[in-house]
Amino acid sequence: MQAIIDRLIHRAIAGQMFPGAVVLVARQGARLHHAAYGATMYAAPGSRPLTPTDIFDIASLTKVFTATAALALYDAGLLDLEAPVRRYLPRLRAEQVLVRHLLTHTSGLDARLSVLRALGPEGIRATVYEVTPAHPPGSIVAYTNINSFLLGEVVSALTGTPLDAAIGALILEPLGMRETGFCPPPELRVRIPPTEIEPDWRGLVHGVVHDESAYALGGVAGHAGLFSTASDLERLLRMWLQGGTWEGRQVLRESTVAAALRDYTGALPALSGVPVRTGLGWMLDRANFMGAAPVGSFGHTGFTGPAIVGVPAQGLALVLLSNRTYPRRTPPPYRHHTVTAAVLEAALGWQ
Repeated sequence: MQAIIDRLIHRAIAGQMFPGAVVLVARQGARLHHAAYGATMYAAPGSRPLTPTDIFDIASLTKVFTATAALALYDAGLLDLEAPVRRYLPRLRAEQVLVRHLLTHTSGLDARLSVLRALGPEGIRATVYEVTPAHPPGSIVAYTNINSFLLGEVVSALTGTPLDAAIGALILEPLGMRETGFCPPPELRVRIPPTEIEPDWRGLVHGVVHDESAYALGGVAGHAGLFSTASDLERLLRMWLQGGTWEGRQVLRESTVAAALRDYTGALPALSGVPVRTGLGWMLDRANFMGAAPVGSFGHTGFTGPAIVGVPAQGLALVLLSNRTYPRRTPPPYRHHTVTAAVLEAALGWQ
């Protein structure tokens, strides 16, 4: 199976789906495969071979951390998932949006955060807080950054700390994720693959968050901003696969993990036109990047190329990190998902 994964990744690099990737596969806590492929920038000057310990901009995988932090606050009795978001964010104009709607992307809120980047942090917040639902909350599922951004605002408000400190205290420290964080210091740049060349704005995007709105917000947001390694992300997946426990510590209650991995949206229409199953912060049974994984599989993807998948039926954890947006994001934007699905299929058959 290792040879199959090797071929899949080498073929993807040759087809310029991404310049390089790191793949990690573990089952029942045992590491089966952890390898790096390709380079940081193809053959561009300054490119180097990737290593298994490289740090990637994990883009929307940040949403999973925000959701996990919110669920930890729920476990602590500080957050009511059925409460209006306005209970925690009084400035919010949308009265009928519940916390659960943010976790399941069913708030009905529709605002593209990237176009607000010129407004700065307070301008972005002021604009977002004024948005009202385009659809009745709970009536339609639409994956949008605004949901996780607002959830991050809730986490920050409840903890009385900036979001990066809250995620650090609630998730990173308990799981020993020492190589995960927002706004990596300059000395770590040598371990971070660049994500894109933006000739009209930032030039080479390297060591700073790729997401435009998260960058405008100072690099810390509920929907994007985290950088991490494959080994650290394996810890997060294993905690979820182990019913919320990590090294004898109950990070999340087992009942909360079970509730989060339930389908809340499969019976709802989706704005994309394709029915999707969504848990509390997780994508469930998504064939586009999970292929034919057993029912009950959960995961998430990020725009820059990362993907994580947990398969409870096998106790399997898959992490695939790439910088597929380098040198420029090009259509079709999500063809790399087929590679993730194929690698997962190979991992599922690993004996």
